[in-house]
Amino acid sequence: MTSHKNYIKNGTLAVIAAVATMTACNKAPEEFAPIPTPITSASRAIGDTLRLAAEDSLFYKVIVRSGLLSTLNDKTKTFTLFSPNNAAVRQFVSGASGGLIPPAGAPEAAYVGFINTNLPVASAAAIVQYQTLPQAVPTTSFGATFANFPYPTLLNPNPAASPFLRLDAYLSTRTNGAWLNNIPVISPNRLAGNGVIHGTAAVSVPPSTLLLDRINADANLTYLKAAIQRADSGAAATSSLQYLLGTQAIAPGLNLTLFAPTDAAFIAALTVQATPVVYGQIYQQAYAAAIGGGATPAQAQVIATNAATANTPAQTALLVGSPTVFQNPALFPYLTATAVKGILAYHLLFGQRAFTPNIPATATAIPTFLNTVVAAHPGITAAATFTGPVVTAATVKGVANPTASNILINPLPNGNSDQHYLNGVLHKIDQVMFPQ
Repeated sequence: MTSHKNYIKNGTLAVIAAVATMTACNKAPEEFAPIPTPITSASRAIGDTLRLAAEDSLFYKVIVRSGLLSTLNDKTKTFTLFSPNNAAVRQFVSGASGGLIPPAGAPEAAYVGFINTNLPVASAAAIVQYQTLPQAVPTTSFGATFANFPYPTLLNPNPAASPFLRLDAYLSTRTNGAWLNNIPVISPNRLAGNGVIHGTAAVSVPPSTLLLDRINADANLTYLKAAIQRADSGAAATSSLQYLLGTQAIAPGLNLTLFAPTDAAFIAALTVQATPVVYGQIYQQAYAAAIGGGATPAQAQVIATNAATANTPAQTALLVGSPTVFQNPALFPYLTATAVKGILAYHLLFGQRAFTPNIPATATAIPTFLNTVVAAHPGITAAATFTGPVVTAATVKGVANPTASNILINPLPNGNSDQHYLNGVLHKIDQVMFPQ
């Protein structure tokens, strides 16, 4: 790939190393604008409100299973609860049961029975805690600017490390809706005696693994894995991309967005970069052989041109047809660790956990991790297409790319977009982006 100077060589590694000193999961609430407390009802608390709401009856069962009903009924405290409707909980139960219970159409007792019997109490508690904020937050206080408003939930991902750790939820609002992470809020601002309830279209399962875990396990991200390893060549362990993407100790304090090129995207990009190199090598070898065989320079030129034209596509495909292309010493002058690291940094947003609904509807320039070293770089350009509150298409474009990369929209677990992890969110894309 083309050289990108020393974009990552010095300053960015210092940024990565600095992250290792972070111990808090969340920014202090006082760093944000004060949140107005809504006028709450003097009647039923959140738990009892859900108990009497027909569309929340299944999530109420999850709350009971979690053992947190008394917490949500405590009127000495104030909460925001994101409550998935019954259709959303049925979808969740279907997935959690491995499809044994259909996402719709089964008797209600089947869903209730699974929640009461098969859903582990600890899992139910994690779900409820992750969808509960320790303050009343109306949608008017959600973040309206890119990317979103991170707010601590009740869920502590590692109590043994610190009793003060909390996972953040990411709240956002735009003209076409409001979201918890990438999940639409479909019935907002329902007041209760001790806070506010926002009905949602899906269950938000808290993240439990890391971005690097997904990269290492995904059969369609093997080139990305190899590229990360090449980029980390010679780097100190705590200054590597693998440390940034895959270290549990610093994960809750990070907010990363990774636009992850698929294997096909890397093969296409490497093919474009490698083709002229391979052509030149074949041409030189054929020309030298022709001259050595007695051909005139003009004849050797024709022979070499024909040989290079005929053999370059197959030789290039063989060269780039495996992720080991990044470990080929013969290619190190072309795929330097610094150049690869610069390109990968261009696919990362640092300090922003951007879900697809956070992407602007009109093409907008967004700084990347590369901007921590090259502040004046224009970044990437991103745009999303919405159908109501749901993103149906989205693109990101590198400065040197003729066309934009498509984000492969599929937010289901182990899908392609809005894949949520402890240290960030991953979106698969169909091109490698180039910063110059």
